[in-house]
Amino acid sequence: MIAAIFGNARRWAMAAGLALLAGCQGVPMGLPAPGINGLPVEQPTPVPATLPPAKGEIIGNGPVRVAMLLPLTAPGNAGVVAKGFRNAAALAVDDFAGSVELVVKDTAGVPNTATDAAGEAFNEGAAIVLGPLFSGNVSAVSGVLEPRGRMMIAFSSDASVARRGVYLNSFLPGDIIRRTLDHAAAQGVRRIMAIVPDGAFGILVERTARETLSRSGGELVGVVRYTYDDSSVAKAVADSLPLIARADAILLPDGGNTPGVFARQLREAGAELQGKRFLGSGQWSGAELGDAAFNGAWYADVDQTRLGQFATRYQQKYGEKPVPNMALGYDTLALVAGLARNGGAAALNAAKLESPGGFNGYAGLFRLRSDGRNERGYAVYEIREGKAHVVAPAPTDFRPGY
Repeated sequence: MIAAIFGNARRWAMAAGLALLAGCQGVPMGLPAPGINGLPVEQPTPVPATLPPAKGEIIGNGPVRVAMLLPLTAPGNAGVVAKGFRNAAALAVDDFAGSVELVVKDTAGVPNTATDAAGEAFNEGAAIVLGPLFSGNVSAVSGVLEPRGRMMIAFSSDASVARRGVYLNSFLPGDIIRRTLDHAAAQGVRRIMAIVPDGAFGILVERTARETLSRSGGELVGVVRYTYDDSSVAKAVADSLPLIARADAILLPDGGNTPGVFARQLREAGAELQGKRFLGSGQWSGAELGDAAFNGAWYADVDQTRLGQFATRYQQKYGEKPVPNMALGYDTLALVAGLARNGGAAALNAAKLESPGGFNGYAGLFRLRSDGRNERGYAVYEIREGKAHVVAPAPTDFRPGY
């Protein structure tokens, strides 16, 4: 369900994570009081007392203007995902009626168009900007907003574009891998080999695995890479055989039909999979995991129960099933609207946004960090006869030391 985004619209759409949400929807209410994080509190640039007319789709009539930058007219799945984020945010505007005015602006997925939209949003008095979706656009927009003292919460999963004031409310792949490996280590699984795709996602998985296993006293016994063609997969299978013999578990984070292809070919190549545990990622949600080799496999992902509640509401309203990532659009708008309802535009500052207690939303528990990244509470699932079952529930609060 969760994929590395790194500016790639196709992966993002295939991928599939406050208190502040409306209580009538069965989601916990309440905003934790912000604490002191030891960093200077940055106040946003004041917005005009009287807001000028805005360009774009206007949703809601609250006194605090919020801009949302989305690639609505981008080709392919990017435009579909953008529409879903818009729809999810509109649900939150309804739930917080009278709190904010949402102005949705189209970026077409083009950095120059995104920067134009960001400058327009600032000039129109937007108190905060939500979006864009993709990392290249986030970098471009931050270059417009950051010098002007305007906060933004974007949806990219490329942590390299985050910093204070340029927040990401997204599913960061490294954190998901870390949660999976921490759970495995707690169960005594120490020696791991990894089979990862070429490219940014595979590099991130390897780096995270090395860091996590080093911290927990484990060992990454080796890494094998592949591209999406038969000869590359066959070579990866052959290269994996000696590493699997030395490992307790096989980290295979890719989704779709990739896990099933590797399990079948590894077995045909003579790999001894008995007693070896597969480890995945959130991309396994919806993947083909019926092979007996995946019985007992673990992977981290968001709380599917809450996402199911969001999907039900969304489908009732719009007549179609949402991609899970679209819940981030609801949660982010709800966070901002809740703060604005209680404190106006001035409440949209670093101290409030970085509340250490975090927020509970449809995509689960999360908090925005002072470096712009986010932390999320992920559940761990175990595969039994092709079905995922929770073995380590997602946390309901950020305990000390989490």
